[in-house]
Amino acid sequence: MKRTIKLAVAAAVALTATSAFATNGDNLIATGAKSLSMGGTGIAHYNGAESATSNPALILKGKGTKFTFGGTYFTPDVEVTTTAGNNTNAAIGSSAESDAKHNIIPFVTLTENLDNGFAIGASMYGSAGMGTDWRRGAGANGAAGSTVGLYSMRSNLMLMKFSVPVAYGQDNWSVGIAPVIMYGSLDMSFNTAAGADVGNGSSSDIGLGYEAGAAYTVPSTGITLAARYQSPIMMEYKDQISTTSEAFYFGYLPGVSVPAFKDKLEQPAEIGVGIDWTEGDITLTADFKQIKWGQAEGYKDFGWEDQNVYALGAEYRMDKLALRIGYNYAKNPIKESFDARGTVSGTAPSNPMNPAVGPSAGDCINALNHVMFPAVTEKHYTVGAGYQFTKNVGTDLSFMYATSPDVTVDATDVGLGRLTVSNDQMAVAANLNYSF
Repeated sequence: MKRTIKLAVAAAVALTATSAFATNGDNLIATGAKSLSMGGTGIAHYNGAESATSNPALILKGKGTKFTFGGTYFTPDVEVTTTAGNNTNAAIGSSAESDAKHNIIPFVTLTENLDNGFAIGASMYGSAGMGTDWRRGAGANGAAGSTVGLYSMRSNLMLMKFSVPVAYGQDNWSVGIAPVIMYGSLDMSFNTAAGADVGNGSSSDIGLGYEAGAAYTVPSTGITLAARYQSPIMMEYKDQISTTSEAFYFGYLPGVSVPAFKDKLEQPAEIGVGIDWTEGDITLTADFKQIKWGQAEGYKDFGWEDQNVYALGAEYRMDKLALRIGYNYAKNPIKESFDARGTVSGTAPSNPMNPAVGPSAGDCINALNHVMFPAVTEKHYTVGAGYQFTKNVGTDLSFMYATSPDVTVDATDVGLGRLTVSNDQMAVAANLNYSF
C-alpha cells in the first residue's frame, strides 16, 4: 500500500521538493485559493469543492459535480541576524537569509452531490511543511569569511494529504467525515565545526487519521454555524530528529546530560468552530481553531505550545465577479528562550524535554527550533478575486502577505551567540473550477 501511495504522489512531491512553507506553526492557513483569499476561513463558509479540505460537512451544499484544480506559489523570507557575540568569525549585526525560498504546492479536489441526502468527494493537496537552507555564503558554518555561522543547517518537512469526504444531511443541517492518508518526508542535517556532515538524507512515512465536521444553517437568517475536528496523525522519520538533535547536543554541549530524542513527529489534533453570514451579494465569515502542538509527539518535546488561530473573511459578489479579503492571526507556538546564564526572557528556564537539564540544553532546543523550523509568522493579510467565465467554468486568484515579529534566541553555548530570527512570507494561489 505504501508503495502505491508513493507512486501516486511522485509528481506532487517533486513540485514540493523544497517545501519551506509555514504559516500557523508548520500548517498552511488555507489549502485552496478561495479560502486563502478570505484569511483561511472555511469551517462555516462554503467554498465549492475546496470545502472537502476545510469541513467535510459542507460538501453537501454544492449541486452536481464540482472539480477544482490549482496550486499555490509560496515564498518565505527567513532571516537571521547576529545581535550579540557570536563565534570568532562572525560580526555583530551581520545577517543571512535562508535559500529555501521557492515552493509550488498542489491542490486537487472533487465532490459529487448524490441527490439523496449524501455527498462524496476525493482530494489530494499539500497541507503543511517547513524548512530552511543555510549552506551557501553567509549561512555556512564558522569558517573564515562567514558572517553568521549557522553550521550549514538545512531542514525540509513536507506533508501531503489524501482524503475521501462523505457527508449526509437533511434540510438545514449536515454532518461529514473524511478518512485521511498523510504522506510525509523530513530531512535534517548540519555541518559540525570540524566540517563533518551530520545527516542521513530524507526519510518518509505514511500515517492515517480522519476529519469530521457538522454544519447548521439557521432558517431565514443567512447564518451558518459549524464545527470541525481533525485527528492527530502519527508520523515517524527514521534517523532524522534523533540523529541530528543528539549530534548537535553532544557536539556543542559536552558534559550535558541529554535525554533520548525520538524520531516521531505527530501532526497535531485541531478543533475549530466557524460562523458565516450571507445576505444577497455579501458574505462575512469567521473561524476559530486551536492546534494542539503542545500535545503532539515531537513538537511538545521541542517546547511548542497549543496555538489559537483567529481568521476573518469577507466576499462581495457582482454578477460574474467576486472580490474577497481576509485576515489570519496566530501567535508563534514556540516558547520564548532564555539566555545561557538562566535569565528569564519569557517562560521559566526549563528544558521542555527534561527540566533537570540546565538552561544550555533549552537554548540548544531553541537554536534548532528557530534556525531549522522558524514557525514565528503571526499576521496574515489576504486578498483575492473570482470570475465565472461560463455557467460551468470559473477561476479564483488570491494573494497573501504575512509578517512575523523578531524573535531572539540565546545560542551562545553552541557558538551562535544571540540570534534574531524573522519569517515573512508571500503566497499566490490560483484555482480552475469546473461544475458538471
